[in-house]
Amino acid sequence: MKLTRVLRFGIPYRVSLTVALAFQLIETGAALSIPWVGGKLAGGLIGSGDFGIAPIALALIGLFALRTALRIASGIAIMATAERILADLRTQLYTHFQSLPVRYFHNQRPGDQVAVLTRDVDNIADYLTSSLIGLVPTVLTLIGALFLMLRLDPALAWPLAMAVPVFVLMTKLAYRRMRPLSRDLRENYGAGVSLAEENLAILPAIKTFSQEAREAARYAHLVHRQRDLGIRVGRMLVTIGPALRFVAAAAVIVVLWLSGDRLRSGDLPVAELVSLLLYAGLLTEPISGLAGFWGRTEGARGALERFESVLDEPAEDMISGLQPDTIAGEIRFEDVSFAHSGRKGTLEKVNLTVPAGRVLALTGENGAGKSTLVDLILRFNEPDAGRVLLDGTDLRDLNLAALRGLIGVVPQQTLLFDGTLRDNIVFGRPDVSEAALLRAIELARAEDFIRALPDGLDTTVGSRGVRLSGGQRQRIALARALVKDPPILILDEPTAMFDPEGEAAFVASARDALAGRTVVLITHRPASLALADMTVRLAAGRIVPVGSGPTGEGTA
Repeated sequence: MKLTRVLRFGIPYRVSLTVALAFQLIETGAALSIPWVGGKLAGGLIGSGDFGIAPIALALIGLFALRTALRIASGIAIMATAERILADLRTQLYTHFQSLPVRYFHNQRPGDQVAVLTRDVDNIADYLTSSLIGLVPTVLTLIGALFLMLRLDPALAWPLAMAVPVFVLMTKLAYRRMRPLSRDLRENYGAGVSLAEENLAILPAIKTFSQEAREAARYAHLVHRQRDLGIRVGRMLVTIGPALRFVAAAAVIVVLWLSGDRLRSGDLPVAELVSLLLYAGLLTEPISGLAGFWGRTEGARGALERFESVLDEPAEDMISGLQPDTIAGEIRFEDVSFAHSGRKGTLEKVNLTVPAGRVLALTGENGAGKSTLVDLILRFNEPDAGRVLLDGTDLRDLNLAALRGLIGVVPQQTLLFDGTLRDNIVFGRPDVSEAALLRAIELARAEDFIRALPDGLDTTVGSRGVRLSGGQRQRIALARALVKDPPILILDEPTAMFDPEGEAAFVASARDALAGRTVVLITHRPASLALADMTVRLAAGRIVPVGSGPTGEGTA
């Protein structure tokens, strides 16, 4: 993975990055001038300089002031640009997450995705704006200081010059050992986030089975491993700095030792020695910067690999394909087979026709493939063999966005957003009229409990609808599907949370709501089966006809 690919993320901000780099380069020039001026000041203080003390002191103050101002200016420019790049990367990644097929997420831990969206994106933006951009002045400072030292006095500069490759070797060895630890640290972090998200989402179930202590222990195990890995990485980080400073101090001591006789004999001017020592001190900053650069490089390499691995995942094609103006709504499965990866066939040679405008009741044991059949209609999955057709057209030939726009879904696991009831109901059709909204609420038998709420439709439901009961959440999901006014409806156990009276009322009102629509109704409840024009049963991945509804018609 070439880390220079990170540079492309900065192309939209090349002007601000160039300005920041220019500030840093000017600051580098000022920094390289300070040891020379400092040496002149030292010479002036002992009466051996060529310039007066006051002008030199003022020049030194001016250089420090200039360096401070430039560092502030470049820091502000870098900070602002980093935040903009960070926002761009997060938006790009999150948008791509939205475009990926549902099946991609079946094999991923949510915590890993959150880690890429947060820590990895942070690492990439920081590496580009702080590390790569800062590398140029860092290297120039190092080269410039060494060059000026050698020019001042090669005999005294060589110990300092020889310390540089020692710095490089020590740093590379340390960060080579850190690489696998950093990878383990990141993977463990993703596992911890995934476990926390999962447990907090199912906390009522954990409490029901009195498993709080066990789940807390599972999380503590990951946290303790994160702690141990962090300590090992931190130990290396805090060791490398003092070790480098020791080598630098040893080199300075060698310089002082070598300069003793020359200084006493007058062969070495004090100003020159002071400049050499100040340049030696100046070397510690770029060397520390390079050490940090190698450390951040390891983190950025892994972050970039994970970031690009997500972006390399092919998005769903929502643009191409036929866009039907009107549809009748006939759904037909022709010799359809499908198996989830690593499992035996879920569906095998399924042949099924749902005539336009009719209601199909689909029954079967758990795991028989009912939800898989629905996923094929929505194209969350594609058949391994055979075809699924809408009005005689293969679904794969239709525009995917248009296809899903024709279908309303009430899932078995009700999915609500942290917003108001109104926000959730109109989610699929934000421009719906108030009359159509109220009609959908009425058909879903949700008007009574909404009317009883102090804020009515403006009541917030909480994360995942936690402030509503199971039956209320299901009614809201049903209203959301109905307000879309789709020609095709998929109802996965729509009355599972209804009491008998509520289910009877729903069945009575649903006949009007379902009239003229093609409906796939997954249910086991006798009252809901009364809505069906035809009933089929899935068993071992195959369709088994079990009878017909009131019309006496059905095809399987």
